[in-house]
Amino acid sequence: MASAVAFLQWCNYEGSTGGPCFFGREPLTYNSRQERLHNLQLGDCLWLVSRCPEDQQHYFVGVLHVVEKRRNPSQSEIGRTFGEFAVVADSRRSRDFGRTFPAEGLLRAFSFENGKSVKTGAYLGQALQAIRFLSAQDEQVIAHLTPDRGASHAPKLDRPFGLWTKCDGVSADYFLANWEVRHEPLAFLLYDSPPVLSAGAPVFIHSDKNLRIVSSFLEGKYVAGYKMSVEPSERAAERERIWRAYRAATINPPDKSTFDAFWDRQHGVRALFLIENLVKVPEPLPFRAYGRALEWGYPMGVGYRYLSLSQTYLLMRACKLPQSPVCPSLRLVAEEGMRG
Repeated sequence: MASAVAFLQWCNYEGSTGGPCFFGREPLTYNSRQERLHNLQLGDCLWLVSRCPEDQQHYFVGVLHVVEKRRNPSQSEIGRTFGEFAVVADSRRSRDFGRTFPAEGLLRAFSFENGKSVKTGAYLGQALQAIRFLSAQDEQVIAHLTPDRGASHAPKLDRPFGLWTKCDGVSADYFLANWEVRHEPLAFLLYDSPPVLSAGAPVFIHSDKNLRIVSSFLEGKYVAGYKMSVEPSERAAERERIWRAYRAATINPPDKSTFDAFWDRQHGVRALFLIENLVKVPEPLPFRAYGRALEWGYPMGVGYRYLSLSQTYLLMRACKLPQSPVCPSLRLVAEEGMRG
């Protein structure tokens, strides 16, 4: 089986005044001027993307299950208006999503056939001019994320799935060196509250102007050292506890005075999270490239930012680590964090 993505004008999706909407027509048919449409076979899926004029966002408005291919006479009204090539869908198995399935993030993350992904910074309108076939992994992702019938939103697509954070080059080298030799969880210290993610979620670490490390989230913890209501001696004791538990026994730990200064800055560390399965990104991935793809400005003054599944998928592909031990095949259809 194969899957393809095609664009549908919003006015054709909603239907004209007094006329049926696209999914209200029988037989349920998609027409195109592109002969490529007939590369779909019976039983394949055609995912329809449209741009809503109300909010200017792209949505997967539906999926068609192909049961027949037709050729419209070139001089017929349908042939002249919509094109010669058509596929007929099984209306019982096809789905109308409305505006419950945001498309932009996934479309930018998909690799498509032969790895011809949407170029960084490219307009989606240009990328969707041609009917595009999905890769096998893309098919897994979109099939798993499809919203339930009647859902008002797509929680599995929108919920936090990964994490982006940053550190200096010395810390990045320290993390990589320790994991390579010790293979024991490492603590990332924060002035922020600990992130809330499922164990195994991907963590992307940016350093020296590039994305350098991909790792797995293990757990987050609060620490008491930041609380000004705690006596100074207790704050110092908490600092020493964290040093002994997560730094002192590691390879090339930071100088103790440097650690103390970091801890005391801004009244102390608030939380930490543990990471494991560290993998070095094979090639430098500068923020100006992947930040544009994520449609981010550089996050100033923040300890971390959550990533949606589509953003996580995009970064894994950009890092050229889709089969890494961090997230084999991204585990998009198997991980507990993706259920329900």
